Amino acid sequence: NPANLYVSGADAPILSEEGVTQGDNSAMGFYACSMMPLIKQLMLNKELSEEEFQYLKQAWYADDAAAGGKLKDILRWWSKLCESGPTFGYHPKPSKSWIIAKPGYLDEAKRLFPDLNVTDMGHKYLGSYIGTDEGKNMFVEGKVNEWITDIEDISKIAAREPQVAYAAYIYGLSKRWNYVCRTTPNIVTQLKKLEFKIQETFIPALLDRVFSCTEKCRSIFSLPAREGGLSIYDISETSDTEYQNSCKMTASLTNAIFEQAKEYNEDIEKLKDIKTEISQGRINFYKQRRAEIYQDLSDAEKLQLDLASEKGASSWLTSLPLKNFGFLLNKQEFTDAICLRYNLKLKDTAVKCVCGEPNTINHALICKKGGYVSLRHNSLRDRTAEIMRITCKDVSIEPALLPINGAQLPPGSNKADNARLDVAARSVWNPLEKAFFDIRVFHAPAASNRNLKTIPAMYLHHENSKKREYNGRVMQVEKGVFSPLVFSTSGGMGKEAGKVYNRIAQKMAYTKGQKYHDAVSYIRKRLRFDLLKTTVISLRGYRGKPTPAFDPEIDDLDLNLIPEG
Repeated sequence: NPANLYVSGADAPILSEEGVTQGDNSAMGFYACSMMPLIKQLMLNKELSEEEFQYLKQAWYADDAAAGGKLKDILRWWSKLCESGPTFGYHPKPSKSWIIAKPGYLDEAKRLFPDLNVTDMGHKYLGSYIGTDEGKNMFVEGKVNEWITDIEDISKIAAREPQVAYAAYIYGLSKRWNYVCRTTPNIVTQLKKLEFKIQETFIPALLDRVFSCTEKCRSIFSLPAREGGLSIYDISETSDTEYQNSCKMTASLTNAIFEQAKEYNEDIEKLKDIKTEISQGRINFYKQRRAEIYQDLSDAEKLQLDLASEKGASSWLTSLPLKNFGFLLNKQEFTDAICLRYNLKLKDTAVKCVCGEPNTINHALICKKGGYVSLRHNSLRDRTAEIMRITCKDVSIEPALLPINGAQLPPGSNKADNARLDVAARSVWNPLEKAFFDIRVFHAPAASNRNLKTIPAMYLHHENSKKREYNGRVMQVEKGVFSPLVFSTSGGMGKEAGKVYNRIAQKMAYTKGQKYHDAVSYIRKRLRFDLLKTTVISLRGYRGKPTPAFDPEIDDLDLNLIPEG
């Protein structure tokens, strides 16, 4: 019976009799079950002696059959495939089949296979190419031209929806040439053309700039997001390495095909070790690349790259633009977020802030005018309370602390009767125990943090400041526990905050039956997007009218609007 295929927006399903649908997870299993009897039948070909058969190598991927060897042996294999295939529901099509002959054997191949396509240059196979270097170069150039057209199309989308275009590039388009790099050797020269198009067209479209990307910016953007980049890799730098890694990863399978093994059992532990070695090699490569770039940066640029490299700071880049989760950014928010990440000049903003200071990114993030510093803080406070309500009890916002009533508190403690903290909840660490949390968001380039040489030192300073103010009072008077939740405007968080949210994720995973790493990722992304949006809002938000430099008396004004003389 035909299967019903449902298409979004269609009035009726499409009836399919293809057996399996493209993208079906079970498709390869069905192919394996249906093709194995035919493959074994071909391996038992009595027309080939054992000596002849050892030179014939057949390989199958789903229903794509291939064989290599001497022309006469391949002819026997092809004849047997055409004879036995229909019995198993497999119908070879000569018009879609190709013979790739070595130079000098073209005429013989055409004589032996008059119904098949024959070439001595080569032909594409499973997304890559088999044949001469000349044919391979022509194939790759054709692919590169297709990808350049795709880059031009996605750049047009980036002009309207840069976040969507970025996600499509990272998770879709870039995978096309990644596959070709892993299956086709020595293609660096052809890929340079693609890299030029990415640098000159796609990146400027993402940044909403009419000029091309500078070499310094391009080198930074080519780093992974976790190293402070944008994960827009320069594939021409790594294509040869990717091919070698692919050969290393598939070596055991290659040997099994070459030896025509009747059974193939992967050594899972060995493959895990190879995969780990390859992953570590990539990490080391980009760490070394980052170190080389880092040496040529100014102190301010080094700080920006360090902030962008913090754990969690890049989670907004690696998230899909899902509106229901609040992960969607409009064009201006996305481009401003990129500018904020690298301290690039914003477009179409006032030269002066209403307070009279130059309207730079650093000033906009610390200026008290407009209430955007409080908005940033309150957004994280409310989101933290919302997340805690999933797994904790008695969650409250801005709970009033109990009066001191003469308790001896450590120096620096907040002793005010009306003191409040941001969030309180029970059963965070221990059953029924009350935990208190206070949030602080600091801006690393601000003058107040200038004496703190490293980013970890900044977090520690602000955490200790909060602890001096509230830890003693919470422990002695409230009989609870206190944790400072310190964030930076770039998206990182302090160790204390990391422990708190990891604990909430642990409880969420247990309560909801989810995976721990999924819960952690969800929490970090929700917090990161709240922080990002409130930070970006402060770059362009209305802060009121500028304060006039003087307030003249009406008697001093000349009301004669007609010029004299």
